[in-house]
Amino acid sequence: MTRRPGEAGSSTVMLPMLLWVATLVAIAVIDVGAYLVAAARAQHAADAAALAAVGAADSQRREPPRQAAERVTSAVGARLESCLCVPGAVVASVQVSVPVPGLVIPQLLDGRVVARARAVLVPPDVDDP
Repeated sequence: MTRRPGEAGSSTVMLPMLLWVATLVAIAVIDVGAYLVAAARAQHAADAAALAAVGAADSQRREPPRQAAERVTSAVGARLESCLCVPGAVVASVQVSVPVPGLVIPQLLDGRVVARARAVLVPPDVDDP
């Protein structure tokens, strides 16, 4: 195998650069995946908290709606940021956040992802069996 002049040692430079780029791509893929998982967790927690709050707002339950929403969010490792839920109301709106793991995205997003949900208590249809 013959080498052209000036090509000696080029693979010595190219291999570390290729590994560096591959590492950056891997970090980006892992961070984006972690963000998407955290966003899904936040939305699921917000949905569950809104349902718990509107269910607790029913006059037959003794637990305050905000307390029910906090119980649900803490059970899944989330934090209840806000709860617009009044005892006896038929609508509950919540805002929930969860931590985002990773190396780069948490530094950009203050380490948390936020989701909102709204639940409405609809009375049962009298014609429904």
